[in-house]
Amino acid sequence: MNKILNKLNSTYPIKLIICDMAGTTVNENGMVYDTLYETIKKYGLMVNKNDIYKWYGKNKYEVLNNYTDNKKLQLKLHNNFDKTLTEKYFFNNNIKLIHHKLPDLFNDLRKNGIKIALNTEYGIEIQENIIKKLNMNEFIDNYISSEQVKYGRPHPYMINRLMDINNINNPYNVIKIGDTENDVLEGLNAECGLSIGVLTGSGNIYDLSRSHLIMNSVMDLKTIDN
Repeated sequence: MNKILNKLNSTYPIKLIICDMAGTTVNENGMVYDTLYETIKKYGLMVNKNDIYKWYGKNKYEVLNNYTDNKKLQLKLHNNFDKTLTEKYFFNNNIKLIHHKLPDLFNDLRKNGIKIALNTEYGIEIQENIIKKLNMNEFIDNYISSEQVKYGRPHPYMINRLMDINNINNPYNVIKIGDTENDVLEGLNAECGLSIGVLTGSGNIYDLSRSHLIMNSVMDLKTIDN
């Protein structure tokens, strides 16, 4: 695995690593998908537990909107989802970093000239609250929510925007890392040098089979020889 990463780094120097949040850099034990299901059920809409698999890596509001065309009801779903997830995440201390040494890893990469960014299908308010709670601003450079672009995953727009922010023109200088098929497809659609799947979240080896590389965890980035 490190030979593949090092070969990429020698051909196209790694300038930016974009990581997903839930399941990749943040451990929240799948609460976001449970909360989506509970929200849809609460408003009497037809939903099956098996539907959860289809939601992995997708914009959470888009998931909710798929269950009704009623705009007023959609807004109620969004508000209820945000309120419930906020209570679970921030009032009960249910979230933590995927690994306690993640800050050290990211800061080591940053010392070697590699920018670290986060992207997510959360709304921007929840994203920023997670970053604040886990002190992630101390070891990342920037972040973006799908709420800030036209379309979320698997479209490449969040990656494109982060490349602009970090003054990177060639997507081969970028690595995308995530735990779902939509994360992998996002990286592929952006033509990143590597689109990497990790096994710490909702995706399994089959889900991540289209990735360039599958790692057990984002912590395996320590194998990059800078």
